[in-house]
Amino acid sequence: MRSLSGRAAETREHDGGSGAGAARPSAAERDAARNALATALAAHGLPAVSPPAPLVDYLALLVRWRTRRRIAGPADPVELAVEALVDAWFADEVVPRDGALVDVGSGAGFPGIPLAVLGGERRVTLVEPAAARAALLRVAAATLALPLRVLAVRGEHLADEVAAGREPAADTAIARAFRAPDGWLALAARLVRPGGSAIVLAARSWPGPDPGAAWTTVARRDYALRGRAPRSAWRLRSTGAAASPILP
Repeated sequence: MRSLSGRAAETREHDGGSGAGAARPSAAERDAARNALATALAAHGLPAVSPPAPLVDYLALLVRWRTRRRIAGPADPVELAVEALVDAWFADEVVPRDGALVDVGSGAGFPGIPLAVLGGERRVTLVEPAAARAALLRVAAATLALPLRVLAVRGEHLADEVAAGREPAADTAIARAFRAPDGWLALAARLVRPGGSAIVLAARSWPGPDPGAAWTTVARRDYALRGRAPRSAWRLRSTGAAASPILP
């Protein structure tokens, strides 16, 4: 059986024939997005000087898609920047800087797309089973000129492919609002190599992996997004057999 990259699971880029999602952001869209992102970063004490251009363009696409009701999320561009980019900015602090990263249930592309921009050596795969959202992710990858792989499959199906040897295990797996942390870790264990990492984005109240679970804590970043409950980003290392060294 062919790998996912050779099957219909990787949907073709399309935009319903309108071309609206594929057009690069205009100068006005880019300026508005840059201002919104700078405001969102400054509100959280993060560097707001010259954010990476692909993040600005990505936010411009999100605002466009949100305005046209093609994605969910806050209608206000600053709040959308907080939800999509500031959250990923904090998570970036615990995510390995390189290696194969899989973002499960990627939706509109966060945190996978921001992490691809912030960590230039990461090889990012976006896993999104909804064909329409997967198509938007492909548009985003082409528009932003990012070497992203998009798979229009469920995370469980990808795990089955990894187990069968038809897909390589990832170095790191991350998911945002995909399922409860312990349930996410059960799936992540099937996606990453021995010694690989799972990133858990959870409420501050989550106590960490259960004692006896096949994970050990490598790093944790506590933070709070404006108007939202405190959160934590955890990097957990798989303690499966034949563990490999942790990426720096």
